[in-house]
Amino acid sequence: RRRPTPTAPCPGRRSSSLAMGCSTSKKQAYSPQDPQPKPTTRRQGSEEQPTVTQEDEAAEREKVKAQQGRARRAGVAAESVDQSTIKDYVKPVHPKDDAQKQRLLTTLKSDEKMKVLFGHLEGERLMDVVNAFYTQEIAKGDNIIRQGDPGDKLYIVEDGSVDVFVKRVGVETGDARGTKAVTLGSGALFGELALLYNAPRAATVVATSGVKAFVLNAIDFKMLLAQSSQAQYAQYEGWLKEVDILKSLNQYELSRLADILESESFDAGEDIVKQGEPGEKFYILEDGTATAFISGDGGEKEVLKYEKQGSYFGEIALLKDEPRKATIRAGSEGCEVVSLSKENFVAVLGPCTDILKRHVDQYPQYADFLK
Repeated sequence: RRRPTPTAPCPGRRSSSLAMGCSTSKKQAYSPQDPQPKPTTRRQGSEEQPTVTQEDEAAEREKVKAQQGRARRAGVAAESVDQSTIKDYVKPVHPKDDAQKQRLLTTLKSDEKMKVLFGHLEGERLMDVVNAFYTQEIAKGDNIIRQGDPGDKLYIVEDGSVDVFVKRVGVETGDARGTKAVTLGSGALFGELALLYNAPRAATVVATSGVKAFVLNAIDFKMLLAQSSQAQYAQYEGWLKEVDILKSLNQYELSRLADILESESFDAGEDIVKQGEPGEKFYILEDGTATAFISGDGGEKEVLKYEKQGSYFGEIALLKDEPRKATIRAGSEGCEVVSLSKENFVAVLGPCTDILKRHVDQYPQYADFLK
């Protein structure tokens, strides 16, 4: 099972562009009585190529103008955060009692929307998010958020209730706030899109009683996520540096591999790899323990324990397609690993054998695989 992957703080955006001078517009239709215009031609080599007509150019300009006037879709995770800002950011710690912390933890772990945002965080990193929430008291009748306003906070109702109104174009309700969509009570959350998009609020939320809410600022969410990702990648790079077959990689290559490692969880006694099966991935132990077993005529025998964070196994899968020589099984409390498939490795850096051949004399233990 894979754990949810982090919400990337600043994913790349794709933009479409028009190829100027290569019109895809349709020619103007003419009636049978109209004289058919002859397109002018220009020679290229021995072939005649139709030139771009004035009608084509005019149509292209109109398309470009329409494209420029079109509103852009709000970007995921909003604006980017530079490295110096991440480094200097101080994690906020707002006072809360143990019961409040536990309620927040429960919401972050159980709510489906929160799993998308925070499901990849555990332990200290998840507590950093809990600490960043602060409490706010809101009077009955107050607008907590207004439809159309910029969004910059997530709210979780600790006590009280709120009504959510949505105003739709062309629908008259007699209420400037629009139509009431739902009433939310203790434990409910709203405003989570502010953490992901630079987009205006999609609804108005009004306190129907005195409300006490937990509030998380969007900037704290982005900075905590960025710091967490940065720390995680640095840790992964450190582990990768210790893998024999990867020691010839430079910093850039290691950082690219760290970016494509995938986290996986295994229950106690669950097989991570099985003896005799094809090897497709190599693994690094992130948390917990694992044990290697070899089966033979005398049955299954334990041959090695993996107990240290950063321990790795299955690296031969990056070099050669051959069956696993042992079964690796999760320990008594399960384990977390990060994995790298041969397919992804080759897609990012090319064949591993080519990389090893740069410094083949440093790896006598892999000589047979490099022939």
